[in-house]
Amino acid sequence: MLWFFCAHPASQDGATIVCDGKLFFDELSDSLKDLFSQKKLKYRGYLDKDAWRKRYKTDDLKVVEEICKSNDVHLQINEDESINLYYICPAIHPSRTGESMIFINSLLPAMVISPDIVSFDDGTDINDQIMSELNAIAEKITAEIHWQKGDILMVDNTRIMHGRRAFVDDKRDIYIRLCSPAFPY
Repeated sequence: MLWFFCAHPASQDGATIVCDGKLFFDELSDSLKDLFSQKKLKYRGYLDKDAWRKRYKTDDLKVVEEICKSNDVHLQINEDESINLYYICPAIHPSRTGESMIFINSLLPAMVISPDIVSFDDGTDINDQIMSELNAIAEKITAEIHWQKGDILMVDNTRIMHGRRAFVDDKRDIYIRLCSPAFPY
């Protein structure tokens, strides 16, 4: 579960956006359902020695290896002690109950922020036609949460994709906590 608490909303803009992954999957064309059932997503990263020391708070590559291994991240150590990271995951998953399929991943924001870091697991590009269909679906079914002080939002992080709209107010203060639910689904 992912909890949001609004201590101070932005004076304008900055809405949190949410999108139901089951509804998203249901909206996919049959060809994209087939494609995403056959291919996984591959996210790539590169960190030089100073960057990975700062991120992982260690000077020991063995510690970095263990952290990566425990998070299913593939690690390649280069001669200059820089590292390449690879994370492979499905774009669609069965729901917790197994009754439906869910489209949930970080593909949409990744393709906006750093399109060169994501591809299919076989190395093929995720083309503009695919992204156009995905973006059209997201635009159609995404809801905006316009915060007021004291608002609380809880979402199932295995089903609901989330993000936020841009804002410039440096006083916006939204707290986020991730936890395992203490109740059955």
